[in-house]
Amino acid sequence: MDFSSFVEGPLLRIIFLVFIIAIIIRIAFFFYTILKSSTGKGSRWKYLTVTLSRSFIPFHNGATKKPIYATLRYLFHVCLIAIPIWLSGHIALWEESWFKWSWTALPDTWADWMTLLLLGLAVYFLIRRITLGDIRRTSSKSDYLLIVITALPFVTGYFLTHGSLNSIPFFENNMWTIHVLSGEALLLMVVFLFWRTQLNVEKCIGCASCEISCPTGTLESNDRGKLRIFTFSHYQCIFCGSCVKTCPEDAAELRHEISARRFFQIAPKQEIQSVELKVCKRCGALYAPEPQVEKIMQTFPHDYVLFCPRCRKVNLGDFLQQFSPRHTKFKGINQREPVSNHVHSIGF
Repeated sequence: MDFSSFVEGPLLRIIFLVFIIAIIIRIAFFFYTILKSSTGKGSRWKYLTVTLSRSFIPFHNGATKKPIYATLRYLFHVCLIAIPIWLSGHIALWEESWFKWSWTALPDTWADWMTLLLLGLAVYFLIRRITLGDIRRTSSKSDYLLIVITALPFVTGYFLTHGSLNSIPFFENNMWTIHVLSGEALLLMVVFLFWRTQLNVEKCIGCASCEISCPTGTLESNDRGKLRIFTFSHYQCIFCGSCVKTCPEDAAELRHEISARRFFQIAPKQEIQSVELKVCKRCGALYAPEPQVEKIMQTFPHDYVLFCPRCRKVNLGDFLQQFSPRHTKFKGINQREPVSNHVHSIGF
């Protein structure tokens, strides 16, 4: 048996079998983690049904922040799923197999245009990741590899059906094998491909709004020592984008991750971010994330922010005295205005 026969025969069957078994395992792990997280949330099966229905509308909450980019992602994924399933050439292979399955195919013209659209979007995503500084800094090698592996079966498939590279003997004789190999690589990558929330280290202030809005408890934060640590469960995530929508600093985003290690990692959750906690100026207690305190100080530059809630009550008299008409050191306040107006303006 030569290499081409192995790739198109035994290897293809092995990869396809691994893909089916892996998808079943991932679905089982998803059900397990979702049911486990439903404790104390009423009917488990009602919670599971609602959660599953939300998982079929990925990234819908976060789409409002970047509507154009989200629309392009939707188009990309529609083409990514529709072309392999409804391409006439692929359906013909199913008809010839022992399954004897057949269904209506996409018109070839539609398939061509959808392929070109997918490849154009893949190039756009790649250029975007290379040229935009914020995205480039948070990208890993697997992010670029993901785009290349995803696009490769469609590139080779387009060249194969149109004979674009038949003038080159190597491609004329081996394009079908290359196309099958690239498709197998894509199937294998999907097995180990996960969504995960990423919190931008430079933007995240540790406010935990993402945790509060997460409907499945995928995101959690715990204060350990001098740090607030955020953890994430990839099997529990339903890709709803609530974390992206609610983050006031645009620090949260949903990203792909290729990881064989994550496949069997149901617990514990992985750490994705940590921020230092601020020390109270009066008693030395840890009371809030330091980046959040610094953010508040930009709007309300007063020592009152540097105290923990307990010490704020102790120092409330001194604080209110600074708003008194007789207190001249507090600049920028109209001394004719009553104290109550100033107290109300800062949220008391």
